[in-house]
Amino acid sequence: MELQHRLVRQAINIAVSKAMEDMKSSTKRSTRNLVDLGLLYAKTEAQKNFFGIAKKIISSPQTPYHVLISSMITNVNNDTIRKVGLNLGYSSLIHGARKLKKRWKSTGDLAPWLIIFDRSEPDPDFFPNMDRCIQEFRELGIYSYIVCLHDAGDISRLCDIAERYDECMFAMKVPPDIITEETADIVSRRNNMIVSVQAESGDLQWKGKGTAFRLLHQKRCLYGFHVNYNDKTMISATAPEYVQSAIDSGCFFGIYIAEEGVSDECRKSIYHFASSTRGENGRPLLTMEWHHDIHDITKTILSGEGYRKVDLSVWNASQMYLSMT
Repeated sequence: MELQHRLVRQAINIAVSKAMEDMKSSTKRSTRNLVDLGLLYAKTEAQKNFFGIAKKIISSPQTPYHVLISSMITNVNNDTIRKVGLNLGYSSLIHGARKLKKRWKSTGDLAPWLIIFDRSEPDPDFFPNMDRCIQEFRELGIYSYIVCLHDAGDISRLCDIAERYDECMFAMKVPPDIITEETADIVSRRNNMIVSVQAESGDLQWKGKGTAFRLLHQKRCLYGFHVNYNDKTMISATAPEYVQSAIDSGCFFGIYIAEEGVSDECRKSIYHFASSTRGENGRPLLTMEWHHDIHDITKTILSGEGYRKVDLSVWNASQMYLSMT
């Protein structure tokens, strides 16, 4: 890491550690202090506006965030909360975004701030290629990665890579059946990782997902769910019972992903639902409409074009940008 980046990270880490310790006795005051810290390090008007809105939301008497934060402090490894927050909030959305914007202005290259890898097919070179890819992307200023896994045996290999890139944030996207006591334990040892478990839109009681969430909860992991939606399933996926099932399962976030052919009206309805649910009068669950919210985040940090999926089967250093299309 660059010297200035490392020094700022250390300063933020110390401040966040103290705030998190204070939260055990005064959640509201310490949360306000953290938002003020974000305002201090925000550089652009958009970033300052974001933290200004956050300050207004947490000041509302009806805000659900104090309950959410208190639950997180109690039930999740505090080192994970601190490291994920630092890597996503500072390394990626502030420091990394600044580097990406600078490159954009000087070269015209629109690099994303978020990369998605999908191990959908067996490939012995997948993880070595991903390792080399992250080395390249990190130098550009990309610190956030989503990795879609479909086999329990791949979790330890991903965690090995996450260990080598301690300043990056990794989100593991998985089906519930590959979360076992062993894999949950492996994930719990990586403080720069969160887990998103696939949910079904029509499963109001979340049958069959309980084991995965219970194991992640026992290991004090930071986790949530993602669900695909369409015009027919949007009602059940946004039902109060569905949201409450997520909260009761210990989820801290929920991501709604539109299927192919979903109408614009449906997308807007889900975005409105997500905004309301995570709003100042909402529920203790961070909800997102994937495409709309990623677009909003990207616009706020001014860092290019958002996210890209990388096909590692054709990736090589000389064709890095070609493989990201």
